[in-house]
Amino acid sequence: MFLLKVPFPHIKIGRIVYIFQGLIFIHTIANQLITSYLRKVKSYKNINDPQRSFVAPFVDKHSGKNEFFAQIDQHINWDPIAEKIKLVYKKGLTDRGAKAYSPLLLFKMHLISIWYQLSDTQTEAMVYDSISALRFCGLTIEDSVPGHSTLSRFKKELVDHGVLKSLEKNFDAQLQSNNLSIQIGKGRIDAKILPSK
Repeated sequence: MFLLKVPFPHIKIGRIVYIFQGLIFIHTIANQLITSYLRKVKSYKNINDPQRSFVAPFVDKHSGKNEFFAQIDQHINWDPIAEKIKLVYKKGLTDRGAKAYSPLLLFKMHLISIWYQLSDTQTEAMVYDSISALRFCGLTIEDSVPGHSTLSRFKKELVDHGVLKSLEKNFDAQLQSNNLSIQIGKGRIDAKILPSK
């Protein structure tokens, strides 16, 4: 008959079991805390993704010519705007259901539609095609862009809660505090191939 020797004979088997149970409990709690934290950090699509595109730095290099969006980010504190949106736009703040797009991303797309006098469909196309607009919205070239219907529903929800105009005024007030204003650009009109007459 073979006997298994305890490596620490002065420690009783019962105590070893308790120690292992304690370690398992600590490991379980730690996993739950980490999972809960990651759910909060990644509550929105495309945001705070640790596996960001490896081509992003090279793409950013070619987006520097359009300084308009960079200048906006330089003079605007987005945090109070984002917090005000979250008071009424609750999508993405719970663990249930599919991840929603960041409300700040959608609000920035709304601003783009104003500045360039675009429809929601045209705004979606511009953000897809423009590297500088993608970067302004916090997206990389590999991220998905919210569709025009998502943007329309977002704006309708803010209008229904009576906050969309207020958010626009908050944005304008920040610009004015820096003695700045925005000159509206021309609308984007895509070229089309038509049958010759």
